[in-house]
Amino acid sequence: MSWPPLKELLAGAVALGLVVAGWPYLRPEPISSHGRITTSIVFNREVSQIFQKKCFQCHTDGNVSMALTTYREARPWAVAIKEEILEKRMPPWSAVTGYGHFSNDVSLTAREVSLILSWADGGAPSGVLMADEDKPAVMVPSLSGWEHGQPDAVVAVAASEKVAADSPDRTTRIEVATGLKQAQWLKSMQLNFGDRRVVRYAAVYELRTGQWLGTWTPTHPVSALPAGVAIHLPAGGKVAVEIGYRGTAEAASGAGELGFYFSADKPAQVAAPLEISASPVTVAAGKSRERVRTEFTLKSATTAAALWPSLGAGATSVEVTAIRPDGVVETLLWLKDYRADWPSSYVFKEPVTLAAGTRLTVTAYYDNAGATPLRAQPSLSVTAFPPRLRVATARQARPGDATARQASRPPAPLAP
Repeated sequence: MSWPPLKELLAGAVALGLVVAGWPYLRPEPISSHGRITTSIVFNREVSQIFQKKCFQCHTDGNVSMALTTYREARPWAVAIKEEILEKRMPPWSAVTGYGHFSNDVSLTAREVSLILSWADGGAPSGVLMADEDKPAVMVPSLSGWEHGQPDAVVAVAASEKVAADSPDRTTRIEVATGLKQAQWLKSMQLNFGDRRVVRYAAVYELRTGQWLGTWTPTHPVSALPAGVAIHLPAGGKVAVEIGYRGTAEAASGAGELGFYFSADKPAQVAAPLEISASPVTVAAGKSRERVRTEFTLKSATTAAALWPSLGAGATSVEVTAIRPDGVVETLLWLKDYRADWPSSYVFKEPVTLAAGTRLTVTAYYDNAGATPLRAQPSLSVTAFPPRLRVATARQARPGDATARQASRPPAPLAP
């Protein structure tokens, strides 16, 4: 078994080291052609299948991070991959296992970690002849296209937005007209960006009510409501799209498209706005472990399908807890080491029903290593709907619905 020439690997290391987003201190390693193989775990069998399931959402050509789809692409990064996994920086999933069960969980299982480490420590073999080392061993997903087929409506987003080369993280909020001629029941949505290298996340809100409609991340591009649940979108309305950008090695477009999928019939349950927002707190320069807590009591029974924490700069951790009327305390979400550079929504595998009188608490901690005061105001958007409620007319989704507090405006954009 042989490796690419050392000169080629070193050139690739320099180029990749300059453009890789999210791995600023790691570099691909030059490979010896006489490396000792001490493992039976090979890239083209076990490792590529794990990468396809947990890594290709970000690590493909033209995507937000360097490609890992072929052996030649992945092999120089074997040591870096091992370090990222051991430090639990990759895949970027902040939720602590056992506190909530989520369908969009991209964290590695214990078995997947063991296989990748065995591969990296054992010489990182390919498992195929050298001539086949530059071919993908598994199917590589497309970066474009609609996962659920052609949407019922498509609107342009951020058509004129430009992202300068090597620009730092920034958040842009754009208002977009839906173009709907008549009211519709939204059941799912997807964003498509022309250049995924520069987009970290996007969140969509109905402008009039501030209701969170869904979130796009490289690992979770489609936001879908549970079967039989929909959100009421008015005719002639607008949505607010909040987009997190980061520059790459060259200037790029931040434009995309937003696709809506509608229900042909009236849904059995209507998702209503539910946002919990803390009062702003000033974190002094140099202060750490500043605690910010808020609480909201549900006036009627509510089913929670997904959570979207919006924490802003300086946040280090957050815990969302349900204190039920009988005194039982359940942690719905715990982000122990919050990754502000990789925000995510958290979609429950099974929606959680909460009785009337349940207190939802949001407790966040902030560090301010800067020289100026920091404004901390964590908020939590919830995809919520009343259990077993039959909807007769769209008017039952109006502001003032007893199920949830009406948000008066979309949440403020995340601090850069």
